[in-house]
Amino acid sequence: HSLSCTGMGTICNMGAEIGATTSIFPYNERMARYLHATDRGEIAKVADQYKNLLESDEGAEYDEVIEINLSELKPLINGPFTPDLCTPVSEIGDRAEKEGWPTEVKVGLIGSCTNSSYEDMTRSASIARQAQEKGLKFKSLFT
Repeated sequence: HSLSCTGMGTICNMGAEIGATTSIFPYNERMARYLHATDRGEIAKVADQYKNLLESDEGAEYDEVIEINLSELKPLINGPFTPDLCTPVSEIGDRAEKEGWPTEVKVGLIGSCTNSSYEDMTRSASIARQAQEKGLKFKSLFT
């Protein structure tokens, strides 16, 4: 219940990238709030009426249950040059030197079509706004 609705959507989208044919979360209060916030309150009202049909059956067993402790995840950087390269932020400087990659970041992409959301973009915009308020100057223009 701690994931936002857009976070659940991101996880479902990412499932397809690793071969899942279906990813689903049971309907919950976060989804209802999202539907209301995006002017789809009528859908939320109907979903609330049928909530018992939008959650797992009592005693349901799954082929596989994967538990992820989110506090153990480390931030990663994908690239450069291809999203197939993935390096923990804490190791990127050493790896860039070892691989001969550029060590100066001129432009970056936050998220992708699969793993970004309005929530991510809002956080990114907030960081940029805070930097601007502190008088920091951006090295690159908006692209």
